[in-house]
Amino acid sequence: MAGGEGAKNSGELGERIVARLLEMFGWIKPDSGVTIKCMRNKKHGNETKSRLQHGIDNVYQYKSNLIDNTRQDVLVSVKCRDKYPATEIGIKSKFKEFYEDLSAAAECYPSSDLYKRRIKGTKARKIDGVIFWIDRNASEGTEYIGLLDKLDNVRVTETSALDSLTLVDNKRAQFLFEAISFAHQEYGENNVEYFYLDSGLNNSSIDKIYSGKQLPLEYISAPVIPFSVNIDGNKTLLLVTEELFDENYLKRLIGLAQSFTRDWSSEVVIVFPDYHDLHHKDAVGNAYSSFSSEEFIEKIKLKKLNPDFRDGVFQ
Repeated sequence: MAGGEGAKNSGELGERIVARLLEMFGWIKPDSGVTIKCMRNKKHGNETKSRLQHGIDNVYQYKSNLIDNTRQDVLVSVKCRDKYPATEIGIKSKFKEFYEDLSAAAECYPSSDLYKRRIKGTKARKIDGVIFWIDRNASEGTEYIGLLDKLDNVRVTETSALDSLTLVDNKRAQFLFEAISFAHQEYGENNVEYFYLDSGLNNSSIDKIYSGKQLPLEYISAPVIPFSVNIDGNKTLLLVTEELFDENYLKRLIGLAQSFTRDWSSEVVIVFPDYHDLHHKDAVGNAYSSFSSEEFIEKIKLKKLNPDFRDGVFQ
């Protein structure tokens, strides 16, 4: 296959993979294939050529449920490749390239028509970046390859144009896909919403919403995804974590669940990727005994997670 054709097919696969994930996030109808005029032609160009424009794969704008009166403009970059670089140096080099490309686009984003859109009920704005760096190689186990531990000491040119940057690698994409798929399959998609935590920044609104179909940007990198389930008035708090089972971590999640529910749920379900009711029986008993409220402990159920986020996108 010619290089150009291969790149095109890889790009299309990446776009479809990410489009499906965004739909699962409840990020409905983002602006796709956005082109923005470059306002810093020489700075964003190279030694031989000035830059005329920037391309952004997706832009999603929404009113935050975690920060009062704030809109979030999320600039999404999709990078789909056949295998990640083999070395840590190669991974850092590629990441810096992807980051600098997106941050340059963010610097020029305020001049775009999209930036000028108004979102009712907002006074402040955050501009955030998300890079989906997908390894499309379908070899067994590649869906669980993570890059974050190899980027601990990466140095990039900081820019005030982005308030935050989130990297979604295969491992993270797979967890998000598994967590959301589990919730939908277990309880029915129409019965499931994302639970909106008290962030400390969302306390002043009289119209505060505690759950909804829209995944907050902040949850994309969170170790626990909280869901609210409502079936015929029976409410469940569902916590799905990417962390392996651990007695102390279970205690933390139970404590969080107590603070989240405010007695509104009739059931609390905590899901680990490796939970085993026999192997973890003693640890569970120890964790439960640390809490004085037997009534609350009786609400808790523990379950095990488990689909691949790259499958079936062309169906």
